[in-house]
Amino acid sequence: MKRCWIAGAALLALSGCGASGNNAWDFLRGHISARSTVLENWQPSDDAVARGAMQFAFGDFGGLNSDAMNTVALPWKLTSAALVMHLSPDDQSLDALQRIMQGYGFFYPQTIANWPEGAGPAPVPEAAMGLVLGTGTRSIPQIEIQIASTGCAACHAAPTYDAQGRPQTGRLWLGAPNPSLDLETYTQDIYRALVAATRDSDALMASTRRLYPEMTAGEEKTLRDFVLPRVRERLAEIGSAGTGPLPFSNGHAGVTNGVAALKLQHGLLADQSDVYARERGFTSVPHLADRGFRSMLLWDGAYAPTGHDDRERALTTADITDGHLGDLAGITAYFTVPTMGMSDRAAVRAIPTVREAFAFVATVRPQPFPGQIDMERAGRGGALFSAKCSSCHGTYQETPQGPRLSRFPNVLKTVGTDSARAEAMDQQLVDSVNRRPIARHIHAEATGRYAPPPLTGIWQSAPYLHNGSVPSLAALLGLEERPAIFQTGGHAMNLDKVGVDYPAGYQPYSRPSQVDTRQRGMGNGGHTRMFDGLSIEERRDLLEYLKRL
Repeated sequence: MKRCWIAGAALLALSGCGASGNNAWDFLRGHISARSTVLENWQPSDDAVARGAMQFAFGDFGGLNSDAMNTVALPWKLTSAALVMHLSPDDQSLDALQRIMQGYGFFYPQTIANWPEGAGPAPVPEAAMGLVLGTGTRSIPQIEIQIASTGCAACHAAPTYDAQGRPQTGRLWLGAPNPSLDLETYTQDIYRALVAATRDSDALMASTRRLYPEMTAGEEKTLRDFVLPRVRERLAEIGSAGTGPLPFSNGHAGVTNGVAALKLQHGLLADQSDVYARERGFTSVPHLADRGFRSMLLWDGAYAPTGHDDRERALTTADITDGHLGDLAGITAYFTVPTMGMSDRAAVRAIPTVREAFAFVATVRPQPFPGQIDMERAGRGGALFSAKCSSCHGTYQETPQGPRLSRFPNVLKTVGTDSARAEAMDQQLVDSVNRRPIARHIHAEATGRYAPPPLTGIWQSAPYLHNGSVPSLAALLGLEERPAIFQTGGHAMNLDKVGVDYPAGYQPYSRPSQVDTRQRGMGNGGHTRMFDGLSIEERRDLLEYLKRL
């Protein structure tokens, strides 16, 4: 029997035992699990939206356990101490840790602007927003460890913007895409920090005690006697292999590589020399407003609920039932496999909790556009949108609250954009997904095309296209050139062009990344035919309308 008491550290692609769901077997194999500390003493509200907001912002979905520590979850105190030692040796404090985490695009909010009424005050995150912590314990052997993993809000919470387009990082908007989360740099820094820190275990433990003076003797013993030996062993294996902490790149700020992460969890990347160059299916984090109108999820529409023969079927507001949202929740629960390191069976067990979170997701609206809108231009732009865009991106009806999506076509298209992401979801991965327990809830297909999304909240979603390769709507619409190289992350918003901005004197709140659209997976071409024949003035009209969505 393989022993995996505490297998190692986050994002180091460790191999280990899979989750079984059998309590007796879990006990014998040394399994440890924890619950989100924020939710430990939480009294669930009678209001479904309030419950959903708590799960969305602070839920662990069953992902805080020793199995998840094989790939994604972290022994938080030890790892954060290593980061501080490595990146802030002269100031080993929690303030320094916060600055480091902010550099990766994590937030420490004072306010959640769209927290549901009736949900009570939004809890203050124990660590950064979207970093879910919980403490797991065992009596035989005696184990105590604080585990961390990334939750929904790591990717789907963003700063609000003021009337000048300046980000308000202390005031977040749940459901909007985080444009600055840089998982690649976060992963690489954790790896380098652990390599450096484990050369002197005594200094690392001293730094951990300095950061966390409330740490119990039991947790200190767990870190010293169980965690550190396994981390050192795994770091040595990675070092001798020369592959680095992951066989693929997570891209840059604001994008993810979820297909490669899923292939890693399915064991499909082993012993392949071209993985790093090949697996570059980068995707920009989407806005969650109106995602209930989807009949299939992911940028390529790879996942659809079982029981539907027609993946490409138009939905109207009448179709957005609790049953339909429950079907989408069944798919979304599977996203915890690549993002939280959960097993397929654990993802199935998480479906009821994800359904709770969907009660909140179904209510998400974008932050109202904070700048000025020329309503005369926007009126003309609305007519152009209906003629040029609605067949892919949906029909919006005018209401007293502004345009509201009323019908969405759910089509798959090829519009000349970079094909790497569509190709990444290959038949081997699809077959692997369809053999798993999740197949009761998901039918996967390699579509080879992209699913145009609803454009609700598009102004909050820069940069644009599925891979985030175009910095502004102005550039997307052809009002200016699409740059080959630009920066993103920690940026302000240019409210005229609607896109990434670094105005003179501006200090980014996180470390910007360079986007090179000449690299595989980051091409910025395509999505131009629909604008053929539009004058400059008409394109400006269309841009003005998009601000209203």
